[in-house]
Amino acid sequence: MCMAHDRHGLWKIGITHILNAAHGKKHCQGCHNFYGATMDYHGVPANDLPTFDISPYFYPSADYIHKALNTPGARIFVHCAVGVSRSASLVLAYLMIYHHFTLVDAIRKVKENRAIAQNRTALQKIGITHILNAAHSKQGSIGDQSFYGSKFVYCGIPADDSTHFDLNIYFRPAAEFIHKALKQTDGKILVHCIMGMSRSSTLVLAYLMLYHRLPLCNAIKKVIQKRAIYPNRNFLALLLDLDLQLRRKQKTCLLL
Repeated sequence: MCMAHDRHGLWKIGITHILNAAHGKKHCQGCHNFYGATMDYHGVPANDLPTFDISPYFYPSADYIHKALNTPGARIFVHCAVGVSRSASLVLAYLMIYHHFTLVDAIRKVKENRAIAQNRTALQKIGITHILNAAHSKQGSIGDQSFYGSKFVYCGIPADDSTHFDLNIYFRPAAEFIHKALKQTDGKILVHCIMGMSRSSTLVLAYLMLYHRLPLCNAIKKVIQKRAIYPNRNFLALLLDLDLQLRRKQKTCLLL
């Protein structure tokens, strides 16, 4: 799910202003024309590179955030491609400039408030009915069936984002959970982990391969149209094995 590209979803949760820290970059569709007259847009064409100097945008971005938050009824969404570097840097700068936080306090504040997976009210507003947590019980991940209650169906997978974790034993159970959720009337699922780049994306890729019969390459292309992903090399190897298994099975069926 790429929230920044879901205009209806943003409208439903009351977003009025968009600050895109990856304006004009790959996987970021946003611009004034994309959001239209219903949302105020501000784009920062930052690259997520060690050589990119984002500091010239600190004060203009902080001013934009400040003005948005001081507009009656306004609500701002700050994003980039993944939401962990460029956008976070601009929010930290805003807290330091306008709220006089130290950097350490600003980081602590952002970490406390940014996780959509732990915001049950926001999830309900955008119509989420099912939660697949690929980092169940891991540090930084809050959530189980008792946390979400009866309003959500929860599935937890205790995966480690490591080069030795055998995630493939969860490919089919996770794919089945996603499939059943999307088959339900008004079913809408959030698949997440900690960063949303490796564990959760691997399970979504496996789902597309198993239920939509997409080759791994096509599944990756489909997902990166919506958001940036970065499965670790171990998970990619497991997905390649799944890809080979499915191709062999398909060839066998054709021969029969």
